[in-house]
Amino acid sequence: MGEIRLGSTIRFSDTDHNRLITLQAENQQLRFLLSCRICRQNRIRCVFQCGHLTCWSCSEPLVDCSICGTKIRSRYSIYLHPP
Repeated sequence: MGEIRLGSTIRFSDTDHNRLITLQAENQQLRFLLSCRICRQNRIRCVFQCGHLTCWSCSEPLVDCSICGTKIRSRYSIYLHPP
């Protein structure tokens, strides 16, 4: 089991360490899935009528969906929590 002492390092069991690695990988995967499909920098905040997702910054100049080429007729805000 992990111990916490002032001025010392934290020790984790192998099970805790493996769980930490698993959680970090899951976190990285979720961040990737929630990122804009164009810039990969911002979180997705916009969905087109074709169902593809982007951030607002990337969606504004688009006339056609950059993923499937469908003419963009509407944009919808999406809200994902936590921010």
